[in-house]
Amino acid sequence: MEPVWLLNIQGNQLPESFLTRFRIDLNTKIIANDVRVFLARAGKQGHMFEQVLEHRAIGPDLPMLGLDLRNGLDGDPNVEAKVKRARAYSSWLRQSQEPRGDRPSESVNDYHDVNRRPGHAQIDGIVRTYFQELTAGDVLIIPNPSYFGDAIIAELLPVGNATAKIPGTRRFEGFEFDGRRFGHFKKVKMADLPRTVIDLAKAPTGLAEIRTPVVKHRIFELGYDDFVLDDKFVSRIFTTERDFTSFDGNVLNALVTMVAKNVDRLEMDGADAHLLNLVQAVFEQLDHDDLQVKIDINSPGFLAVFDRSVVPLVIASTLSVFVSVGFDATAFAQNTVVEATNSRAAEVADVCSQDVGRLTENMLKLLSTAEEDFQRTCDLLREAHDNTGARTNVTVEVER
Repeated sequence: MEPVWLLNIQGNQLPESFLTRFRIDLNTKIIANDVRVFLARAGKQGHMFEQVLEHRAIGPDLPMLGLDLRNGLDGDPNVEAKVKRARAYSSWLRQSQEPRGDRPSESVNDYHDVNRRPGHAQIDGIVRTYFQELTAGDVLIIPNPSYFGDAIIAELLPVGNATAKIPGTRRFEGFEFDGRRFGHFKKVKMADLPRTVIDLAKAPTGLAEIRTPVVKHRIFELGYDDFVLDDKFVSRIFTTERDFTSFDGNVLNALVTMVAKNVDRLEMDGADAHLLNLVQAVFEQLDHDDLQVKIDINSPGFLAVFDRSVVPLVIASTLSVFVSVGFDATAFAQNTVVEATNSRAAEVADVCSQDVGRLTENMLKLLSTAEEDFQRTCDLLREAHDNTGARTNVTVEVER
């Protein structure tokens, strides 16, 4: 079989058999403009918080609700009666055992003609919000009942044909609560939540939408490590070891500067660009008006990069590619190929993978032509990585 020939960056032909191919997955959340954010309490005073965390689902604080979602919420003709029954059981179970009286009826038919209690419309609205109005991808903030604990920021999954069942504890033991499942979630310190969210968590509100854009953006920053929202790109470098020196900080900051500067030069001059190596980047000053770097190195911690371009994602991809080959300078050449995809962009337009792959590939190709400088870049990054365990969420498969 004849070898397949490709052109390297200078236009010279190289056989495909000599290629080093990096297949990278950006693992970056693409947040749609219509994503909503809600504060959702895990029951009165957060009594179901641990159960919600364990079962990855949350819903109204109504035992024995028993919704039938096979035909959607509107397809269950007994929703009103089921809400009445659940409220009856909730009131009964919250009483001390001795004066409770007889157990309420379990039959839904016994509640059709029961008068609505005060607050019925509000409770019914919460039920409909959970199982009808909230859509997959909406974000919930589930406050911890303790201010010194960790809250949950969770991304909702589709409703499905059945509710999740959350078992009750203590006085609710033996009873189940209907819940809405969530997928991706992250635990964050209550103290790190925006003040408006903390104040809202102190109120008795069971479910409330948060509409303020700046507060929503802060929740996205807390809930996702790497994401794209409108024209804002965010990616993080994590440090997993407890050793973090000024040397390590200088190297990681230089990596940010090197990639940011080189992306500008590649976009302007293409294959003729004169790129900076890591040592040169130490003495360069970023002139990106929109690029920001936030450092939280608490051994372990992270370095977050924000920009209105794909630069943060290229930084994460570049570091992950280096890590994938143990910072071996000989693994790179002008026939290096980088293929980028984003497994978290399956349901929306993938707005950045192609550009990230192209820029990462071209930068590594050009940098590797200056062998001595490139070796020094690899050595410095390896040392900082050995000290800090620096990594990103970008995954890499290497094919040689």
